[in-house]
Amino acid sequence: MILTDPVQFAHQLLAKAIRPGDIVIDATVGYGHDTHFLAEKVADFGHVYGFDLQESALDICTDRLTKANLHQQVTLYNQGHERIITALAPDLKVQAAIFSLGILSAETATQTTLPNTTISAYHQILSRLNRGGLLVFVSETQFNPSDEEINYLVADLTHLNPDHYQVSRYQGINHSSGQVLAIEKK
Repeated sequence: MILTDPVQFAHQLLAKAIRPGDIVIDATVGYGHDTHFLAEKVADFGHVYGFDLQESALDICTDRLTKANLHQQVTLYNQGHERIITALAPDLKVQAAIFSLGILSAETATQTTLPNTTISAYHQILSRLNRGGLLVFVSETQFNPSDEEINYLVADLTHLNPDHYQVSRYQGINHSSGQVLAIEKK
């Protein structure tokens, strides 16, 4: 198929924005699929900062990265993405970031990302985003992102100054596989 699922589409967008040596963020590490993708893109010269509340998920991600020999360019934090600003050096600039919205994992189906922490985190990242940098949010229906979170996020995104940011929304029309929200800093 030419049209891909939301994660693949988000990765296609990020691949256009990220170069070897860049600094990037995985705001919702989970089992590390996005972290792995980002680590490959930044190569040995760049760095990925990842955040997740679940220590068990970070262990799985660490194992995945170690097996792929990508662990050297990744730093993982066992904390929520709303604390990004406290974890990173004050002068650190970021080229790209990804958020996967919805349940944290199959084991913790009652725990989900929350609108207030997601909005706080993305604003923290925007303050450090390079010109030409990209921030994406992925919502997949199988991970049950709440409509409330998407609605709050979209409402907040509409207030970003169009002179500084281009914001786009990508979603299926005749199917519900999820959606991608993207912010590019001009």
